[in-house]
Parts: sequence; structure tokens; C-alpha cells
Amino acid sequence: MKNLYRAVQSSLIVYLLLAPPWAHARQRADLNSEEVGELRNAQDPSKRISVYLSIAQTRLYRVEGLRNTSPEAQANIGWQVNELLGQYISIDSELKGWIQDQYDHKRDMRSGLRHLLKVAPGQLQFLEHIRSSPGPGASAYSESLRDAIANMNDTINGATEALAAQEKMFPEMKRESKAEARALKKERKEEAKRNKEEEKLNKKEAERNKKERELRERQQKKNNANNFGEN
Repeated sequence: MKNLYRAVQSSLIVYLLLAPPWAHARQRADLNSEEVGELRNAQDPSKRISVYLSIAQTRLYRVEGLRNTSPEAQANIGWQVNELLGQYISIDSELKGWIQDQYDHKRDMRSGLRHLLKVAPGQLQFLEHIRSSPGPGASAYSESLRDAIANMNDTINGATEALAAQEKMFPEMKRESKAEARALKKERKEEAKRNKEEEKLNKKEAERNKKERELRERQQKKNNANNFGEN
């Protein structure tokens, strides 16, 4: 099967096949227990892609927080940013390994790939922004930043290729999706028709009740008038 990513080595794929992906991620990315649990619970191919992206985003949020401190403090945070970018790269590598593994085994992950292609460019844009405005202490993380940008570009390119291939790989699912959409449209149309008919019936019922009420009121007035005359 064709490799989607330059950065994914065969040894990484072998490891992913022999060990749970979250265990490998824990070793490489210094994930906390909550993140490990999120990966463990995300058995669906697309769901795990989303979880990896979310975890990676938290590292970028932390980088942003460090860079928003005072210039004096920023001069001493270079090694912390470098550590976070190293974790980001590791998480991204795990993500690419997961995508490659699912692709090789022909598992449908199209919704996850679409989500990646929607979210990842924003992460790449943030990394590019750091490179264009490095700030104090940037020399400590310049290499990690360069690698993070290269790896994310690789991730996006591979996901684009994988999605195009899977759209061709699962044409029957595409047909089923269209059939479901048509059935849903028909169901909604029938429901709207039923609601309209029910509304008409309710309106007629309301008019009939109104007439009966008016008739009773007139009869009551007539009876009251007769009683008054007799008295």
C-alpha cells in the first residue's frame, strides 16, 4: 500500500500494528491521563483523528499563552515552547501513523479526514505566524518550529490524498448516503403534509366549536329573556 506520508517510517507502522496506538502516543507525546483516556475511547477511525487534532491544539494554546507574556518573561520561555512544539510534532506523527494504518486496512475515515482538512490549516497558520514574528527566546525553538511546520504540511497533503482515494474506494457508501438523503427529504415532505392536514382539521374543529359556543350563548340569552318575561 502506498505511503501517504514521508515522515511515517515503516518501523512506526509496525509498532502501531503491534501495540495500542494510545500506548505509543503516551510514550512519545507525554500525554496526560485524560488524553490517554480520550484516545483509548476513540475506537472509530474518524473519531480518533479528531481527538489527535484536539490534543495537538492544546499544545498550541499553551505556546500562545507563553508568547503572550511580557517581553522580559518571553526571553526565558524558549525551552518551554521548544518542549511544547516537540510534543506537538510527536502527536502529529501519531496522527499520521493512525491515518496510514487505517488507509492500509481500507477503513472508512472520510469524516475524520474532512475534519482534519478543516482544522489543520488553522494550526499551520498559527505556526507560520510564530515564524514570521518570532519574539524573544525564539532561537531555542526555531528548529522545532521548522519541523512542526514541515510535518503539518505533510499531514495536510497526505490527508488530502487519502480522502480523494477513499471517496473512490467507497462509492457504495456515497450512493447509500444519497439514498438516505432522498429518504429523509421524502419523510420530511410527508411530515409537512401531515402537519398541514392536521392544522386544517384543527382549524375546522376550532370553527365548529366556536359556532357551537355561539349557538349555546344565543340559546342561553333566549332562555334568559323568556324567563324574565314570565316573571
